[in-house]
Amino acid sequence: MGLGVPDSEGSYPWYRTHARAAILMSVGLFVAVTALHVVVNGTGEAVDILYALPVALLAMSFGLRGGLIGAAIAFSLFTVVELVDGVGDIDATGWCSRAAGLLLLGVLLGRASDQIEAAQIRSLALQQERQAIAEQARRQHDGLEISDSILQHLAVAKWMVEVGRFDEAIAILTSTMATGERMVADLLPQRRGAVDTRHVVDDTARQT
Repeated sequence: MGLGVPDSEGSYPWYRTHARAAILMSVGLFVAVTALHVVVNGTGEAVDILYALPVALLAMSFGLRGGLIGAAIAFSLFTVVELVDGVGDIDATGWCSRAAGLLLLGVLLGRASDQIEAAQIRSLALQQERQAIAEQARRQHDGLEISDSILQHLAVAKWMVEVGRFDEAIAILTSTMATGERMVADLLPQRRGAVDTRHVVDDTARQT
């Protein structure tokens, strides 16, 4: 079960991030509605409709599975109260309508919750894919800049060799190698670690 869809402020609904609290509140609602049902049973007050509250909470918190479980619990509690303390004022139509109403509420709301969460997951996946593509494009752009910079320095070094300025050509080549390696290390973090390790090995070899 995922976290669900963020609200307008960018945070997740509490019933998605605090599953235990959602369960405890649902249990409390079931108990409260059942107690009220027992108290007013036979008076004609249709308090059993309040079973929709915990069913809706479970459906929103745990999707279709939560909605089905909530509907089953609600109808079971309603049945127990009517069989134990009922006055027989509910006919077959009343039983069917209550069962169908609770089941439809749990199924429809639970499935909608699952679909919203699935859509959010797909949206996050697409966002990550776009970020990966953008990062790849940035790396390619940086790679081209490094290539252009190195080629320009090599062209200058080649010209100095042709005119006999060997010391300056060697200095440019040495500087170009160091600059290129540093730029590559900045571009690729894993490469930076390899470069640092090699420098440590070189320093150790010089000390020995």
